[in-house]
Amino acid sequence: MRKFTPLALRLCTAHRSAFSVRTITSTQSKALVSTRDDIEYCRRLVHKHDYETYLSSLFSPRYAREALWGLRALNIELLTIPTHTRTPSAISMRYAFWHNTIMGLYTQPQTQNLPPVARVLHDAIQRSKISRTWLRRLISERQTSTAINTLDDLQKHGERTIACLIHAHLESLNVRNMHADNAARAIGVSSTISHMLRSMPEQLAHGRCDLPRDILAKHNINVQELYKAPKNTPELQNAVYEVATTAYTKLCGVAELHIPNSPRQALPALLVAVPVKMWLERLEHANFDVFDPRLRQTHAVHVMWKLWKARRKGTWLDVSNQQTGN
Repeated sequence: MRKFTPLALRLCTAHRSAFSVRTITSTQSKALVSTRDDIEYCRRLVHKHDYETYLSSLFSPRYAREALWGLRALNIELLTIPTHTRTPSAISMRYAFWHNTIMGLYTQPQTQNLPPVARVLHDAIQRSKISRTWLRRLISERQTSTAINTLDDLQKHGERTIACLIHAHLESLNVRNMHADNAARAIGVSSTISHMLRSMPEQLAHGRCDLPRDILAKHNINVQELYKAPKNTPELQNAVYEVATTAYTKLCGVAELHIPNSPRQALPALLVAVPVKMWLERLEHANFDVFDPRLRQTHAVHVMWKLWKARRKGTWLDVSNQQTGN
């Protein structure tokens, strides 16, 4: 059975104050507009559509956790626009609505009639001064949906979407650090690749394939045949192996280079890498067969255990493997 090279990481540690109580001064409370119902709306949305991120969010302080739910809920709202809206003009209007609403949080004091996601994000921006760059870039990239011609295109897509969410989560933790930002960028890429591979069986069943075109050509994959009969083939396995190795290698680099040099305060935002790494290792054990039914299972207790270990130790790197070179 083929394996990642090197197979270095073994995730460890988590956070005792996962449910720490938020403390807000009277001055801050006057500027906050979100209600418990708003926060609960975002929490449920993330719990339903992005469960592993939801689990990792429990290891953030409360104020940062609520900010993360707002950020991820916005991402979900953007992702579901094409499926909930029928005409191109209506789709464009929905993207414009979210762009104007979110950018308006930075320029307009008016907070009435905002949707729940926007109210939660308003409070996160007020508390932590989250940069508009990350949210503007996220909305723009979700709207553009350019074709993924190369593996490099896929990585850039990850930098402009999931990485932006991690950058903003870091800022909600009051972390602005070069190593943490580099880690966020790499984790965003790995998360995007992992999600693409995880959703591939469903995509193929609906006549869609997000594997980069250069990878398809390199491994002589006939996409039309896959659409007709979605199943594992040696060519597809080779392509999946190449793309998954890129994601896994980036996570190794994060643990070895950036995590040790990042502030401890940044770790809750970077823990989202833990379930990504776990799934990539399960893919490896399945011999890079994305159709293996075991890959569709989520073992919440196991994920929480790995997150707790990684948070407590401050890394998911297996030191013994690193020292022995295994």
